[in-house]
Amino acid sequence: IFEDPKTEKKFTVSILIPAFNEEESIKGTVKSVMKLDYKYLEEIIIINDGSKDNTLKIAKALEKRYSKVKILDKKNSGKADSLNQALKLAKGELVGVVDADSYPDKNALNAMTGYFDDEKMGAVTTRILVRHRNNFLRKMQAVEYKIIAFTRKLLGYLDAIYVTPGPMALYRKKALKEIKGFDTKNMTEDIEATWHLIHDGYKIRMTFLSRASTVAPSKLKAWFTQRVRWNIGGFQTILKYKHCWFRKGMLGNFILPFFSISLLLGTFGLGLF
Repeated sequence: IFEDPKTEKKFTVSILIPAFNEEESIKGTVKSVMKLDYKYLEEIIIINDGSKDNTLKIAKALEKRYSKVKILDKKNSGKADSLNQALKLAKGELVGVVDADSYPDKNALNAMTGYFDDEKMGAVTTRILVRHRNNFLRKMQAVEYKIIAFTRKLLGYLDAIYVTPGPMALYRKKALKEIKGFDTKNMTEDIEATWHLIHDGYKIRMTFLSRASTVAPSKLKAWFTQRVRWNIGGFQTILKYKHCWFRKGMLGNFILPFFSISLLLGTFGLGLF
């Protein structure tokens, strides 16, 4: 569980940070990425998705301070389209996606890149943990995230990791371009991209050594809205790949049934709540 493959290859990496009204966290996120202990970090692209607050102003200040920081300023079109536009500009052989309210550990990339020695490795994810645990709801989510991280690592041994979460994921740029980027019509573009990569024969893995922390919802309304979005996106993905039931290897024989049952139980639980 705590072993990752090592590599001598010099994979160049571009980090994409999509941001919409993230004035409170974007600075901390960029600083965390700049502290990554990885020699071949090519660039950090902040995608300002039509923010109405001071996100762009803060991003411009960061661009002046750090030579590797670049800005893609665009009209609001959603996270998936923001990533797709930045993907066209990215120079790195590998592309990392980091949410604008997430903070990767300094060794995160070093633990992830070794997996890409395998030409069929499409993406690698990491442990996602809750950053602030200052109320009961966040403490409960902290426990939940730890359990999810452990079970996701176990699913990797079955070739059954079904999502590369937004707080921190690393993709092979070539693979992302082959699947034509992220689905702009899906509310959980990270789940759909993972399924698409698996559908097209790519592998997904997780490292347990590195981690990224993210800001979890602190109030019930925000938490509930997040979970509704996750469930709707999950149903969208199931419908898109319904033709794969009991076909396409582990995607149809395990991921689809496992994910569908989990989603139904989760929706039932939300309904009861």
